[in-house]
This record gives sequence, structure tokens and C-alpha cells, in this order.
Amino acid sequence: MGLGADGHTASLVPRDPVLEVLDRPVALMAPYMGHRRMTLTYPALARAQQVLWLITGADKREPLSRLVAGDRSIPAGRVEAAASLVLADAAAAGRGPARVGAQPPAGP
Repeated sequence: MGLGADGHTASLVPRDPVLEVLDRPVALMAPYMGHRRMTLTYPALARAQQVLWLITGADKREPLSRLVAGDRSIPAGRVEAAASLVLADAAAAGRGPARVGAQPPAGP
């Protein structure tokens, strides 16, 4: 799953009525950024055994922090699954800008 700077994921965007759809696995959302999309609803996403979050970019620092804290006020924070794994680059994690070819820190 991705994460938008506004906390959206899977075309589940802030203030969209589709956030409250609980009676079906797929729904049409209101127009967003010029497009009307079809999205999985929270009940469909909750059926996942594992959710993999792939998050990049400094503009994702704040929503990533909120996601990890379990902040249900952002759409991504309401995604539930049996297990979740978050992979974030250094910029999203707040550890400086990501650099192509950068070496990971030496570990123990």
C-alpha cells in the first residue's frame, strides 16, 4: 500500500463518503484530483493476512508518523490487517533525504 501526503491510501481519501462504506468490498469514490476511482473498502482490506506499506519521500514524514502511531483520523490509519510491515525510505522516515546509491549504515 502507498501513503499520500494527505494520509490517503487505496483511493481512500480524507472526507470522502466512501470511508464509511462497510457493506461491500468495492465502492466508487467521489472525484479526487480530477478522477473518480473505484477502491477497496475497509472491510475488504481487513481480510488481508498482511499489509505491506511502501512509503517514500519527505512529504510523507508526517502521515507516516501518524500511521505508525495508529492515528485513525487519517484514512490510512483505519486500515486493519492481521499483520502490517512498513518499508520507508530515509526521507519519509525523517532521517534526511534519500540518496541514490547511498549505503545503509553499518550494523552490529
